[in-house]
Amino acid sequence: MKRFALVIAAVLMAFGALAQKAPKFTEEDAKQFYRTIVGDYTIINNNDSVVAAVHFTPIWESLGNRFQWLYLEVLRDKEVVVQKVLEVMPKNDKVFRVVVYDLKEPERFAGKWGNRNFFDGFNTSILKGKTKLTFVKTSDFSYQMNGFKRIPALGCFPKGDLLHFKFVQEDERFYIKRMPANTNRILGYQGLKELTDGPVG
Repeated sequence: MKRFALVIAAVLMAFGALAQKAPKFTEEDAKQFYRTIVGDYTIINNNDSVVAAVHFTPIWESLGNRFQWLYLEVLRDKEVVVQKVLEVMPKNDKVFRVVVYDLKEPERFAGKWGNRNFFDGFNTSILKGKTKLTFVKTSDFSYQMNGFKRIPALGCFPKGDLLHFKFVQEDERFYIKRMPANTNRILGYQGLKELTDGPVG
């Protein structure tokens, strides 16, 4: 019985040590991740050709964590091709889960990336479906996905392609690696952050 009690005590001590080593998540971690992504970008490919315009706009700053929600809109040839809402759900100070939602009525929100307050008249009932992504903090203001992933929710890329995203605030850009379906070939893109006054076109 005494030996059993000692084993239990050792197990509890081990779990206690693990708990002490677990990184503590703070609002500053969320703010850093959030602000690294937020912005307006022009996506170019390896040939320096413009592929699309991308906008990550903060929304619902009074709903839950103020660094939790983003509206994503992608325009190609001045036509809206992607509209998503992103929810940032930090797991700890190094790992961030990003949930990508569809909009039930996307046409109602087209072009509203330049008016973040527009979303204040709505709540999460406007969302449907979701895709979960995981980002890992590699250094201050630098985050990347933990590997390639097929992301059906991002319809601006060919169906079946594998994607990898990396955001680096110091570079004022994000990076995309795309692996076409059934190949090992990697295509590169960059999203260059820009200053804009309103919706493209």
